[in-house]
This record gives sequence, C-alpha cells and structure tokens, in this order.
Amino acid sequence: MADTPESSSITRIAVEAFAGQCRRHLTAITGAISSFEAVSLDAEQQRQFLREPAEAIPQSLLARLPPLRIILVPYLEKGEDEGTDSVAFEKPPAERLLNSSTFDVHDEIFLFFGIEQQDVADYHYWLFQAAAGLDSKALGEDEVSAFSTLVFDELNRGTRGEADELSLQLKLKLQRRQRLPGRNTKLMREYILQAIQDTLTLYLHGLCCDIDVDPNPRQLGSRYLRRRLELLSGIYPPNPGYLVFPAPPPPEPPAEQPAE
Repeated sequence: MADTPESSSITRIAVEAFAGQCRRHLTAITGAISSFEAVSLDAEQQRQFLREPAEAIPQSLLARLPPLRIILVPYLEKGEDEGTDSVAFEKPPAERLLNSSTFDVHDEIFLFFGIEQQDVADYHYWLFQAAAGLDSKALGEDEVSAFSTLVFDELNRGTRGEADELSLQLKLKLQRRQRLPGRNTKLMREYILQAIQDTLTLYLHGLCCDIDVDPNPRQLGSRYLRRRLELLSGIYPPNPGYLVFPAPPPPEPPAEQPAE
C-alpha cells in the first residue's frame, strides 16, 4: 500500500482511493471509531475534533453501524456530474467546495471532513449529522412508529418549526399539500425520516457540547422537542457521564426556624 498522499505534487485524490491508502494509518479513538488526519492538529485540536465528539456518541448507536473512520483533510471537492468526490489539498472554487463526504464500503464507513479554516462547532454539526443520517436508516419499525406518533400529534396540534432546516422545509411542504397528517404518503415518510435525522443530530450535538437552542418561529417548540429527545435517549441511552438535559440544581436547604 502506498504511503498517505500528502505530497505537494498531488492536488486532489478521489475519496475511495484516499480511504484505501490511509486505512493502515488509522488511529483508534474508541472501540468503534478510528481516525486519520491529513492536516496538522495540536493536542487541543485533537481533543476538540476527535476525542470529545467520538466519545460522546452513544455506544448503543455505534453498535448498529459498521466501524466509523473519521478522516480529516484540508478540503473536499464535489465530483463532476454526480461523480466521485475528492480530497483536495488546494481550496476548490466555492461552488465545488464540500464540508463532508461519506464513502461506505459496507464493513466500514469513511466520513471525510474538510476542516481547513473551519469552526469546531460547524465540524461537530457535520459529524453528528453524518452519524445521524447513517443511524436513522437502522431504526426498527417500532422505533420509527414511536417517533411518528409524536410527529402526528405535533401536526394535529398545528405546531410550527422543526429541529433543522431540511425537516422544516418538508414540514411546510406537507402542510401545504396534505390536510390529513396521519396519511401514510411518500411525502409524510420522507418528512418523518428527515425529522428523525435532524432531531438525532441535535441529540448527539447536545450530548457532546453545551449548545443553545434559541426559540424562534422556525424552531420546534421546546415542549415538543424535549419529547423527541426523551424518546431518542431511550433508544440510544447516553454513555456513562453524559446527560441529555442539564442536571437539576440541588434543592435549597430548609430555612432555619427562629428560636423561640
């Protein structure tokens, strides 16, 4: 196997070729996640980009997936005419620049991220979005049904907003076209699966980091979002030491009674 492609004479290489060349150089992070970095990271960046997010992903979720390989590269370039994406060592034009790309070889999944000049919070979002997209397809029928029940109730109550933009656009489209929320249509199924992915992304991000969900008309109400997160926490319990919601403050000691 060739050495990892970091030569200055190479400007881009297809993700599948890069995956094959870096496979033997992978470093284990957890039992199910390993990584390779084609960029220079100091100790603090390794903690932020690799250890913290990887250790936050519930083991119960990872158990449903093949091993994940997190590959950090300078840039990613979109393939031409829906062709293969490429790792790029020089910044591609804006219209061809990608944040992430997935290469699935069935017995392992390579998750590529272009992180040059990228914010850690954005990278965390892409990573958890990728993991949620993979795992939302691995849910059982009963688990999808339980989530669907929550969504049907939200629709019947006329709730606004969603967990993220993609599910919001599908919800708005559904509300324009379908007056009966419980109908099992292709659009309804597409919306529910996207709502699962977006809510699971938020769930994973919240386990890793202290994130704020600002109330606004495009955001699903906190009451309904909490119900979804509680359901997901039952399907994918957090790892020891991680919390879905902040721990409640300890009760205040009783006031001292005045002496008689």
